[in-house]
Amino acid sequence: REHLPAGVMAESLVQKCTRILIEHFESQPQHEDVPAWLLRHLTGNISLEIDTLKALTHVFDDEYWKRRCDELSCGVCLHQWGLTWKQCFAEHFICQGTQSLLGVKDFQDYIFSFSFKALGLSAVKLNSLCSMLPNLTRVELSGVQSGLPTEYALKHFSLKLADARSVASALSNPQCLATLIIQSSSINDDLLRVLMNGLVTNGGVTHLDLSHNEITDHGVRLICSLLGEHGVLAYLALADNLIQREGGRYLGKALCANQSLVALNLRLNRLKDAGGEHLLDGLLEKSSLTAINLAANFLGSVTALTLSRILLGDSSHLRELDLSSNELSNRDMEVLQEAARSSLVTSGSQDL
Repeated sequence: REHLPAGVMAESLVQKCTRILIEHFESQPQHEDVPAWLLRHLTGNISLEIDTLKALTHVFDDEYWKRRCDELSCGVCLHQWGLTWKQCFAEHFICQGTQSLLGVKDFQDYIFSFSFKALGLSAVKLNSLCSMLPNLTRVELSGVQSGLPTEYALKHFSLKLADARSVASALSNPQCLATLIIQSSSINDDLLRVLMNGLVTNGGVTHLDLSHNEITDHGVRLICSLLGEHGVLAYLALADNLIQREGGRYLGKALCANQSLVALNLRLNRLKDAGGEHLLDGLLEKSSLTAINLAANFLGSVTALTLSRILLGDSSHLRELDLSSNELSNRDMEVLQEAARSSLVTSGSQDL
């Protein structure tokens, strides 16, 4: 201390030990014996440049992971990616670096969902990845990348048979998987048949979104097997597919017995008036649906009349209804508005 320059404070033993731990953390990540009052200072000064897998394995302080998330150029939103900053970073990391799966098990407890967008799905080792993640509850895959020529996008960013088999196999593994979203992946009825093997085996998916694909009436008939009397599916989105009248009939028949589905999105299909009537017939007696989107389906007066009967019925739970971009006349809209106003007296608010 006597030989220090004027104004320079001597470094205490605690300060020196802390500095050494920080400087050598990547090569020797030791902090188990660090007291709690000093641990925050230690993790608060660890470099953000250390190996990601090593950090995920040994650093638990959420403030450190908030700093790591702030460094990401794309930005990460806490409520979108998880409940903690470490979960945010881990889920984002797994989506950006699927080629490095060897260390996934070291931080598997922090990953509850992943989302692959604009990727060649054949490159995704989905089955292997899911088998490493016991807490996985949500999987989102999106094939077609915007801005690319259609033929190129369909060739390189669509679901292939091998991919569908991989997804089906993955579905049979995680017992807690509840949400499956596969959009814009050129899923036709044949590929859907493969996926259904996994969905039926899983039996626990409550949120299914297969929008922007090529599913026809035959595919809808397959999906209806998830809407049985003991089904658990609560949200079903089949927007922008190739569903016509028979698809509406299959869904209407399934909804007669189903009591789990609360939201149905069939926007941008081809139900027409006959399909709309068949679908809504399944809601006349008793239905758990609270939200339904039938926008852009070429619906007309017959559908409007059937829907008005549902709104006036005692068993209707509908609260949100989208009928935009259809072929409804002014008289049809008046009938629906009157039915909605009447239903307000006994069953709460209806959103038309």
